[in-house]
Amino acid sequence: MVQGQRAAHAIASITLLTWPGVALAQRATENAVASSDDAFGTSVGLESTGIYSEGDTRGFSPVKAGNARIDGIYYDPIGNLSGRLRASTSIRVGPAAQDYPFNAPTGVVEYQFKPFPANTGMSLGYNFGAFGGSIRDSDLRLPILGGHVGLTGGIATADLQQSDGSHSTSHGIAFRPIIRFGRTEIAPFVSFSKYTTNYPHPLIVVSDHLPALPPKRHFLGQSWAKGAYDNNVAGITLKTPAFGNLSLRAGLFRAQGDRDSNFTEIFSIISSTDDASYRLIADPAQAIHSTSGEALAAYRVGNGRWNHRVLVGYRARNRYTESGGSEFRNFGTIRFGLPGPQAEPAFIFSPVNAGRVRQSSWMLGYLGALDGIGHLNLGVQKARYRATFRDGRTGQATTSHAAPWLYNATLTVELGKAFQLYAGTQRGLEDSGAAPENAANRNEQLPATLTRQYEGGVRYRFPGGQVVVSAFQITKPYFAFDSGLRFTESGGVRHRGIEASLSGRFLGQRLTVLLGGLLMQPRVQGEARDLGLVGERPAGTPSMVARLDANYRTAIFGGLTPTVSLVYTGRRAAGLRALTSLDGRQLMLRAYTTAEFGLRQQFKVGRVPASFRAVVQNAFDARTWKVVAANTLYPEERRRFSLSLAADF
Repeated sequence: MVQGQRAAHAIASITLLTWPGVALAQRATENAVASSDDAFGTSVGLESTGIYSEGDTRGFSPVKAGNARIDGIYYDPIGNLSGRLRASTSIRVGPAAQDYPFNAPTGVVEYQFKPFPANTGMSLGYNFGAFGGSIRDSDLRLPILGGHVGLTGGIATADLQQSDGSHSTSHGIAFRPIIRFGRTEIAPFVSFSKYTTNYPHPLIVVSDHLPALPPKRHFLGQSWAKGAYDNNVAGITLKTPAFGNLSLRAGLFRAQGDRDSNFTEIFSIISSTDDASYRLIADPAQAIHSTSGEALAAYRVGNGRWNHRVLVGYRARNRYTESGGSEFRNFGTIRFGLPGPQAEPAFIFSPVNAGRVRQSSWMLGYLGALDGIGHLNLGVQKARYRATFRDGRTGQATTSHAAPWLYNATLTVELGKAFQLYAGTQRGLEDSGAAPENAANRNEQLPATLTRQYEGGVRYRFPGGQVVVSAFQITKPYFAFDSGLRFTESGGVRHRGIEASLSGRFLGQRLTVLLGGLLMQPRVQGEARDLGLVGERPAGTPSMVARLDANYRTAIFGGLTPTVSLVYTGRRAAGLRALTSLDGRQLMLRAYTTAEFGLRQQFKVGRVPASFRAVVQNAFDARTWKVVAANTLYPEERRRFSLSLAADF
């Protein structure tokens, strides 16, 4: 299978290389730091910057919350969008979302697709990844009929290796034809990815103490516990000025992530010992897919200093999730960290559970701007939520529903050309993700819940950069394990914090700096906390995060660029509740710092633009745990090296 993937990749690369008239630099100039306007989170290619990501923004996950957009259009994601389609990924939060229609409490993840190709070209990339892994990709840019029909897309294969020995192999292909007539653009796309091998992280369940971290690259799982799944997305987007001052933006998407097989291996540490209870959970084939989309019309009024836009739209999704049907195997007590090979058993699965979520919103919004004075962003939505869950063994079905009013309001005031003050609030109906792998209701879609946010801040622009300081408070329901190990709502959680970003170019544009920081007070509230069933700190959420990303372009070799990233992550709770054995405290993880050092160089091979980037991540080999859920961990990534090569033909 691997040889076949490599052969297909080589044949496609040769075909693209022989295409006539190629000329357009793309991959060789990718630089996430240079592409970032702030230190809140940007990803370009394999690089990421900022204190936030699509999985963690202000202590929550915008993707799990359902706040993903493709070129500004609502999208319900399952799995990841192909890098052959995406030009960048940005986190829209604070001032970056002040003019974003119908912005969301937990922030918005904006996937920007690659634009209409100006010239024929293709790019080849090869990443020599950590621990012998690799990523090989080819991208195509092809204008077919002048400025009327174009094509972007590509192919990729990947072998991703992790510090704890978990790994996956995959291959995929994606294409996006873009059709333009006048100022109207229609762009259908397809992306198919197959994960042929998936050994997930073994999970370590703890109670009142942390075990010693296993040696690097020491895989605790079974060689036969190999999962496989699909990650496919198809859709179409439409952007048109319609007529007069009326414009329309719409999209329809289908995402699918069916699991052919899936295994979870769990090591429950026995209190005060180095022994662990070892069990494995095998899942049958399970389907998961979602159809989602949005249509938004905007009517523009005004010119000169005073401009208005009135927005009317509709968005909806229909998600189907299968879970359960699993078989559990208990392999007894073992010495944690030592090899424990087991014979592969024959599994007999039971019928799967089926969950269905239907959610929609009618939307009415207003965006107004008075040049030199400020901006106003208002939105109201009437949402409708319906969920059903059918138990595969009993056939019993349960339903839930809601029809709340949602809103967003942001006011920005200009204080001269350099300063802006802003304040805003949002009320949203957001997803809660899925129950973790070691829950009794593992992989079950959790209900959507109401989330509220208040925020405000200041932005100061200076030549070459800007400073942003914001304060926020987010409240939403809190999910945790109950006495039966079901992952259910257990009160509420409040994140109150201050974030800051400095971004700019200095020293004659040679030095690019992104400096971000977050000080936050995450607190669990409600009856479950009052009864001592959960602690005051939500699991896995740090109270402080700081990150520095910097590039310095030297005159050596015409632009050799050293790069550095320093990330500080504060203390965070690993345990669910306060324990008497810990003097009434929750089990905590200590703060840690990681450092990344790299070199970047652009050059030419003949007339072909090319680049390399060498990086040592976690250079000082900081060792700690990653919190998946309360009392559930796996080792964070250790020191590793990667080398990326790219060429634009």
